[in-house]
Amino acid sequence: MEKGFTVWFTGLSSAGKSTLANLLYIYIKEKNYKVQLLDGDIMRESLGRMFGYKREDRIKVANIYRLMCKLLNDNGIIVITAAIAPFEEIREDNRKKLGKYIEIYVNCSIEKCIERDLKGIYKKAILGQEKNVIGIDEKFEQPKNAEIVVNTDTDLVEESFNKIKNYIHDYLEN
Repeated sequence: MEKGFTVWFTGLSSAGKSTLANLLYIYIKEKNYKVQLLDGDIMRESLGRMFGYKREDRIKVANIYRLMCKLLNDNGIIVITAAIAPFEEIREDNRKKLGKYIEIYVNCSIEKCIERDLKGIYKKAILGQEKNVIGIDEKFEQPKNAEIVVNTDTDLVEESFNKIKNYIHDYLEN
């Protein structure tokens, strides 16, 4: 059995991680590979909101996602994860512990993310109603080693996705 790999989309909330991850999921699925999508919002909801949003909690949640990725990868499943993973420590642990790991940095300005904010978390943070919001009162550490960087505040979704698709296509073929 072929070992799977993990594609991890990182970036601010509302940067476009889920949108691009969903497109990649469909693309890989249509190529008849076994693939699983782990969306950070859905995963947190499914975990029963056991964890908060402080640094320690975010690291714990990332450890759970990483374990799930590893278990699925070991069973030949490609995993696509869309989760903020705001700290370089999380992403470096992913790289060390997952083996076959592709990091995609969905780069988008905080201003554009606030504009797109469907969940209203930035507005709540700005009004002081929400704490530990990455990009407002918690820093997002820009990835140092991302295999792919897309700029979703300036590029069209199709442009960003094509960049990702071309990289993944080559990766799947090798």
